[in-house]
Formats: sequence, structure tokens, C-alpha cells
Amino acid sequence: MRNTFAFILLILVSLLALHGNYSNGQPSYWIALNFKVTFNGDGTVVVEAKLHPFTVEGKSLFGDKSVESRIKNESAQTLGYILLMFSDNPRLLSFRVLADMEKRYGESVLCDVAGTGKMTKFDGAYVYSVMVYLNTSNYVSLINDSVYLVKVRDSFTSTDPRSWIDVIEFTFNGSDLLGLDWEPKFAQGPTSRSLKSLLWINYNEQEAPDMYIFEVKMPGLKLVGEPPEVKATIKEVVLEGTQLRVTVQNLESPSGYVYIVVKGTNTQARKVYLFSREVKEVVFPYVTDRNVTVLLYSGDKLLENRIVEAAAEPSLPALRKYPNVNGVYITIIAIVIFTVFAIWLARRGIKK
Repeated sequence: MRNTFAFILLILVSLLALHGNYSNGQPSYWIALNFKVTFNGDGTVVVEAKLHPFTVEGKSLFGDKSVESRIKNESAQTLGYILLMFSDNPRLLSFRVLADMEKRYGESVLCDVAGTGKMTKFDGAYVYSVMVYLNTSNYVSLINDSVYLVKVRDSFTSTDPRSWIDVIEFTFNGSDLLGLDWEPKFAQGPTSRSLKSLLWINYNEQEAPDMYIFEVKMPGLKLVGEPPEVKATIKEVVLEGTQLRVTVQNLESPSGYVYIVVKGTNTQARKVYLFSREVKEVVFPYVTDRNVTVLLYSGDKLLENRIVEAAAEPSLPALRKYPNVNGVYITIIAIVIFTVFAIWLARRGIKK
């Protein structure tokens, strides 16, 4: 009877737990995500992330209040993915949020729902829009005049090799596309293209480029150089023999890279990562010059420079002069021989 009662109690507890999980649970869903990237002639780029939620069966959840609330609460994650498209250190980028999960009925989103290589079109999207200032991106380099090489990274693949951007469109507003490439080379090119737009539809990670590369003419873009990651200083520099020791310190909270450059007959450099307020010694084991200049950079900014001379070599103490030991021995032996010879002569004289 006692066992029967325990069994019934266990059943009741399980049912109550199941009821609680069901009533409190959120609907399981996926999110279709498309990107639109617009290069402007003034040197900015506007990225629109268009999201559409749907059930595992492919039913749209656009407009579902609880899902909508969760999507809006996770907008910071979407911003992170957008910024990673233009820099490996997003906090160096200057940007402005234009739309924070704005609900747009006129947009549409494509997704291979069943993974069969067939896109389903969903009407409506939550749009997160960001303007990025390309003169703060380390993925931009000058080719000549107002022509720039711009790289756009698949931020999903870079954070998880099993994921990729399904659909991404590039358009050019007041800017001109002069050249196009992508990496790796075996990835597919654009699905469709026109004079002012390119569209990639990627069904798997192998098809999707890890990096989209463009030669773009943007008359309004003026590079200012890569901004510093940290504020650091040179605490000590010591050159002894051929060994140079440089001690650097991060003065503030953010962590990041600095570059130590040693200029002499030959130039040497080290890239060093400094955590918040960390002090680190870096050794250059073979420096032949007696005078060198040590430069400390972060990004493209020179933070500090020092001219260092080799430490004076300590003078050797004067050697004390000791008598020639061998000479002393020879003298003693000579004296002994002379004395013995003299005694012998004396004795011989007595006997006569």
C-alpha cells in the first residue's frame, strides 16, 4: 500500500511539473536573417539586418508578442554581428544605430526552412539598421585617390565555422563598384548582379564566402588611420650587452594590443597584448647597436618614444702584481746549488 501511494504521488508531481513547464514555456522558433549593405559615397556604410521568426514547421511568427519582445531584447547581439563584419575589434568602430528592431510590413526575408536548397519567402521583418563610419574600420585600405579596398567579413562563420550568412545584398549609393573578389576562392560568386547591386544566396557554409572584397570609389571617404586600442606607456628600457628589455604598462581599463618598435641598424618589432593595467616586460635578445630608439604604438598612434644607450660596461678591478713564481723557484734552487757547491769546496780545501 505504501509503495502504491508513493507511485501515485510521483505521478502527481510529474504532472504538475509538466503543466508548469507547458504554461511557462516559450514557443520554439527559428529566425530567418538577411542582410542589406549599402556603400555610400560619403564613406559610410548602412547595414540593415532583417529578421523574421518562424516555427520549426515553417509557420511565421511575425507579430507574435512574446517572440517580438525576445527579439527586441536580443538586439545587442545583432549589433555585435554587424560590427564584426567591419573589424576584428568592434569597439574601435564609430557607428550610429538608425533603427532598433523596427517592425516593417513591407519587407520580406528569404530562408531555406527545410534545408532542401529551396528558399521560402516570409513577408514582414524586424529591421535593425546601423550606419558604420568606414574611416574607423581596419578592413579598409586606400588603393589610390578615392578608390578603396573594403573587406566585409561573414561574422557568423568567424564566430562559429558551422554557421554562415544565408542572404546578403550589397548596393552602391553615390559610390562605384570597380572590382570584386571573395575568399576562399572555392566559394561561390554572387547569385545575381547589376550595375549598382550584388546578391549572394548561400545554401551552405562551403558556398558562402568568409570574406567579401570590393574595390569601391567613395569620394567622401578620408582615412584617419587605425585608432589606438589602449593608452600605454614605457616604464623602463634597459640595453645590456646585446639584450634589450622594454617594460610597458596599460594605464587604463580596456585591454588591447600595442606595438613595440626598436629602430637601429636593423628594425625589430613585437606585437603585445596588454590586459587592463597590466605591466609586461618584452625582451629583444639580439640588438647590436649601442644606441637605439624605442617606439610604442597602439593602432596607428605613436604613444611614446625613448632613445636608449647601452649601459656602460663595469671596469675590471686593477690586477695585483705578484712576483713571478717560477723565477722565485729558480732563484732558490740556484742559491741552494751555490751553497752546496761552496760547502763542497770548503771541505775539499780542509782535506788538503
